[in-house]
This record gives sequence, structure tokens and C-alpha cells, in this order.
Amino acid sequence: MSAGFRLIRWPLAGLLLAGLCGALAGWPASAEPGALGIDQLQICLDCHDLESELSAAAAHPPARDGDCTACHNPHVSRFAGLLAEQPGPLCISCHTELAEELDLEVVHGPVAEGRCVDCHAPHGSPHDGLLVAAGVELCRSCHQEITAWQGRPVRHLPFRREKCSICHQPHAAAFPHLSKQPVEQSCSRCHARDTDFRSAHQSYPVERADCQQCHDPHSSMRAGYFRENLHLPFEDGDCSDCHLPPDSEQPFGLAVSMDRLCGDCHEDAVEASRSSPFPHVSAGGGACTDCHNPHAADGSGLLKESLEDLCLSCHDPGGSASGQAGRHASHGDDLACSTCHAPHGGDRPMLLNAGPVELCNECHSHQHSAAHPMGEDIRDPRNGQPMDCLSCHAIHDAPYPKYMHLDGKRELCISCHTEQARGPR
Repeated sequence: MSAGFRLIRWPLAGLLLAGLCGALAGWPASAEPGALGIDQLQICLDCHDLESELSAAAAHPPARDGDCTACHNPHVSRFAGLLAEQPGPLCISCHTELAEELDLEVVHGPVAEGRCVDCHAPHGSPHDGLLVAAGVELCRSCHQEITAWQGRPVRHLPFRREKCSICHQPHAAAFPHLSKQPVEQSCSRCHARDTDFRSAHQSYPVERADCQQCHDPHSSMRAGYFRENLHLPFEDGDCSDCHLPPDSEQPFGLAVSMDRLCGDCHEDAVEASRSSPFPHVSAGGGACTDCHNPHAADGSGLLKESLEDLCLSCHDPGGSASGQAGRHASHGDDLACSTCHAPHGGDRPMLLNAGPVELCNECHSHQHSAAHPMGEDIRDPRNGQPMDCLSCHAIHDAPYPKYMHLDGKRELCISCHTEQARGPR
């Protein structure tokens, strides 16, 4: 091809392109389906098998009406599925009422992360609300504990009928656990605060209390939906063992101070927290109910939550409370916090059950048989402290494999062995 032809061809191509752009500029930015003589739906269905979804009982209006470009760019996109925008903002552009819900106290995880299609089918579904599954089956896809709840003999009526939405909001709520109302109000809609109710609670004004402290809102192995483990005085109905009389000015007040009250039965735990060089703040201060439910709980030790969740509610290692990115809290698999830490108090910093070397050796005995020299005679040149496992490894999380503070191939070593830092890399 001659140079002269190339010089003529590109100006000609530019003129043709300019003419095409001029013609397109006259088209509306957003046109009704078929307004340009194009049957969007039929063109899309030539490649995309969506007929079963579009013929379902519930069809997404843009898909049903053949307005595919309401959600998709037909040519190119920065988002999967050729979506015109990220899924969350795209959905809110029509479902504007959801924008206000995002400001509520508790937002459902998939909603907060814009994963609308985790619950809703984008084109059509046999279920109301374009749900990808019916009722409790949809909830179970994430909340797998539902299977265990359904296996218990005593099931709360809304749960037994698989009507999660009687108590919970699907997208966001102002109350914990996506509850539609505060717990006491939600329960009182069905459970009247009448004479029988007061008698069952020994005339204590429990309508002002949190029902979930004692009762499981879904199901239970016990009559009355009581939680799995009951505090002995509570199980025996001896409320006055701990509380002032129900007709007193403070009916939920304690008969004596909490540490004294708990210490009457749990002397070892309370004494450990009082006398330890390193007491747990809550235990040492006599605030046993910071961690324990005094009436009933599903876990052992009457803990309010699972041990890890309970510890992280205060000791959040890089999670939401600190404003940093969340980090894996547990050290290894299936290790409880109490494997390494004394929950009430101990003789060592960080409430460790033993010194770092001894404690780590309980699991990592093989590694310790050929480890870096450690002990009182080996000093860390960075801080002058004795070398131990924590000199190189973190307890909970670190940016490098094997919980190392620095890259173990070189950077960790030369942080102490500085004379080697000048050598060849």
C-alpha cells in the first residue's frame, strides 16, 4: 500500500466516523424498548437463555418489559455481567427507599456489601420479591445454625411456621439482630403481660428486661424456650438468693455486692481475679456480668456469647473497634482464647497461662527441638529482652506466614543480625 493511499484513507475514515457520531448524537441517551426499532429482549434472548426466568411468577419489571439496557450496557462495562453500575448502587437507583435504610443502626451483611443477588434473582423468580429461595431456606443459605434450631423439640411459633419476617427486617433495622422492634416490645405483641405472666416470673417486672437473656427466640430443648444452661438459683426458682424482693424500689438490685455474691459459690474464680498480679479488668473489678449471663446461656460457663466473640467485644485485634482492617483473631484452628489466656487473672502479662516458650511448646514441640536459641542468656538486640517465641512471631496475626513480624527469608533475620544486612541479596 502506498504512502499516498494511507494519507487519503485515514482522513476519509475520520470523516465517516465523524458522520456516524453526528448521527448517533441525535439519538436519545435512554430510549424506551423498541423506540429505535430494536427489540432488545429478542436480541438478548438469541444468546441468553432467560425464558424460564422471565416466565416465572415474579419477573423483574425491566426484564419483563424487555428494557435490558436499564441494567446492562450492551457493549462494554467495568462490572461483571456488563452491568451499568455496581450491583448495590444500580439497584438503589430504582429502589430508592433502600438508601434511607442504609443509615439505620444494623444493616444486613449482603445489603451493606451490595450483594443484592445473594437473595434476589435479577430477572425472575417463582418466589415473591424475586427471592432466590423461599422463606427459611433462603435464610439458611447463610445462617446454617437454623438446621440445628429446627431439630429442637420446642420451637417458637413464628420460627416453626418459617416466618422469619414476623420478627426480623430483611435489609436493615434500628435494633440488634435486625429486629423490627426492641425485644420486649416484639415479644409483648403475642405474649400478654397479664397475671399468669407475672406469676410465672415471681412478680418481678420482667417486662422491662431483655427476654433473650433467659429465653431462646427460635427454639430450645427445654419447655419455655429456656436456654441450654441454667444458673442453679435460677433453675430452682430462688430469685431472692441473689435479688432484692420484687416489690422493693430496685427489684432487680442485688442483695449484696456482685463480687461477694458470686464469690459465695465461685470462690476460686473470684479470688483468682482479686489476688492475681494481672487480673482481668472485668473480673478484678467485680463486674462478672460483663462476660457471664447470671440466669441462662447456651454456652458453657454461662458466657453471654461464644468465647471468641465475647473476647473480641473488648479485645478487637484490628477490627471495627480500632478502625483498622479486620484480622483473624484465633491462633490456629479450633483453639479457644482460654487455651493460652487465663480468663479471670494470672501471674503473667497478657494473662498468659505460661511463659511464651513453655506455652508455645505445648503445641509446637517439634519446631522447638530445632529452634533459634532462646532464653535469659540470649538477648534480643532490638530491645534487650530475652529472646522467646514472640521475638519473631505474633500471637494472633501477622503479615507473613507462620505469624512472623517480618519476611522470614531475610528481613526478619537482619533486623537483629545487622552485620549481614550489607551482604549480597
